[in-house]
Amino acid sequence: MSARSPRRGRPSVSVVVPFSGRPDEAMRLRAALERLELGEGDELIVADNTARGRALEVLDEAATTVHADREASSYHARNTGAAIATGEWILFMDGDCEPDAGLLDAYFSEPAPDRCAVLAGEIAGDDEAAGFLARYSRSRNLVSQRDGLHARSGHTAATGNLMVRREAFEAVDGFAEGIRSGGDIDLCLRLHATGWSLEYRPAAVVVHPHRPSFRSLLAANARYGAGARWLDERHGDITTRWPLIPGIQGSIRDAAGRTIAGEREEAAFRLVDAAGLIAHSVGYRAPNRAGRL
Repeated sequence: MSARSPRRGRPSVSVVVPFSGRPDEAMRLRAALERLELGEGDELIVADNTARGRALEVLDEAATTVHADREASSYHARNTGAAIATGEWILFMDGDCEPDAGLLDAYFSEPAPDRCAVLAGEIAGDDEAAGFLARYSRSRNLVSQRDGLHARSGHTAATGNLMVRREAFEAVDGFAEGIRSGGDIDLCLRLHATGWSLEYRPAAVVVHPHRPSFRSLLAANARYGAGARWLDERHGDITTRWPLIPGIQGSIRDAAGRTIAGEREEAAFRLVDAAGLIAHSVGYRAPNRAGRL
């Protein structure tokens, strides 16, 4: 169990984590949760989004577990976990993230304003990860809340590391369900539309693993594309889309120039950019429906 200490004047927090992995991944999640320094009133909740409830036994004493089995969706799982949360704030964190021990205190190193509903912690790439795709991901700040695409609007952030005031979360009925991507942006936009604000907390850090394969990277881009179309249909034309053909041509031209200059890895990165653009464009034309367990 995570060690408990006084909250040092900060609000109580319910940590809600969706899980859809293997038993060995549940063990890694347990170790990550046990690393967190909790205060009185804090709680750990894991919403198991697998058909057989794989995390339930592994996480028996480390967290409160609830089975979210209506659909294969992290947003359904987060809503299921949030439904039993009692904290003043809910920290949504991805199941494969590694949090700093002092994550919860770091979020409230300064008080949240009364009309602030969302605190966005930083999501850092794994600096120790080796390999081409890890270096590519770090070069593009793919997971960062501060430097990634989410930060450009100023009022949206990702659920990999997101603290939400429970009162506000419940007022807008939580996450949209039945979808596989875009629910975090949609939640932030709905909160913003009702007068709530977002602030960044760069000292509240979790480490997110990089995509393990080229195939998984492209699959993620395609999923984000499906989410982008859903967001555009729901909120107007809000997502950043790059023209496909000019984008591919520009990437190939840049790759050729980098190759001539002897910058071979950056040349390869630009070709990955082109492949990602194609995957995102294909995904944009695909449905954003959540699957069945």
